[in-house]
Amino acid sequence: MTGLSTTMSGSGQRRIMHSLAEYGFVVMFFLWAVYLTLATDNFATTDNIFTILRQAAIIGITAIGAHFVILMGDMDLSAAAVISLSGVVMGEAMVNQGFAPIPAALAALVVGALVGLANGLIVTQLRINAIITTLGTSSILSGIAFTITQGKTIYGERGNDPIDKIEFLSRNRVLGDWVPVPVIILFACYIIAFIVLRYTAYGARVYAVGNNERAAWLSGIKVDRIRIATFVVAGALAGFAGIMQVARQGTATAGMGADFLFPILTAVVLGGASLRGGRGKVFSTLVAAIFLTSINNGMVLLGIDIYTQNIVSGVILVVALSMDRLRTLRL
Repeated sequence: MTGLSTTMSGSGQRRIMHSLAEYGFVVMFFLWAVYLTLATDNFATTDNIFTILRQAAIIGITAIGAHFVILMGDMDLSAAAVISLSGVVMGEAMVNQGFAPIPAALAALVVGALVGLANGLIVTQLRINAIITTLGTSSILSGIAFTITQGKTIYGERGNDPIDKIEFLSRNRVLGDWVPVPVIILFACYIIAFIVLRYTAYGARVYAVGNNERAAWLSGIKVDRIRIATFVVAGALAGFAGIMQVARQGTATAGMGADFLFPILTAVVLGGASLRGGRGKVFSTLVAAIFLTSINNGMVLLGIDIYTQNIVSGVILVVALSMDRLRTLRL
């Protein structure tokens, strides 16, 4: 009886740990929101809520691609550098080369997709670990971005700045001048991602590859093609985020995406995607991205300095990784 009781007790503890890992960040989100609502006058206002959602757009959109990659058991560390390079290409094309917004945006998207293609080919054909591969390409992309800009900020003349033509991606509102355009784009991207993962053959194959790559290959799935396609999707989404970041800040710089890598990866892992692949819900990544943005927003409202904010961000990443480990425990 003692052994049985001990076994049941141990199983119960593991179930509790699983529950904490699955839903802990949602509880933290709720408690944080309640605290800020009571501690500040501005957190729960409509304007601030939309500000949080608008700020979450860059992280959230790029996190979709990272989510897809992690579902396969890989990881893409080049996303932030792709944001920077695509943004620089967008700014350079519009300001210095005279491109119209649509051709410039297409160029930025192509750059992101090509980086994803390069990552996918290196990982699948040369069999180099995805972390090492994307870390290397990240360094290359940063160097290219700095070479293009020569370390300077790209912007147009006041009153005649071509970048102003795309500011609607960041500042305009729709639905009765109420909802910011980035919020609409953010939720539209997640709805599309959900449909792709839930209802398409490609989505099913992504999960299959992440669950068991060999079994997926034996069942006839072209594993390498799926992995390459997923890296291309991730690159294109990061490229699109770069375009939105240019619209948001009104300039393009070689380091404009540098601060996004940790929040992107943290959002995916905190949202429940397993680093081992094959497991994760894309809408949970969205909630996690909004949660992370609300933390920074709340700390600003509370007057907390940037150095403490960085410490908190690091702690959250460690917590997210710990939660991923707890999810792997056997019941």
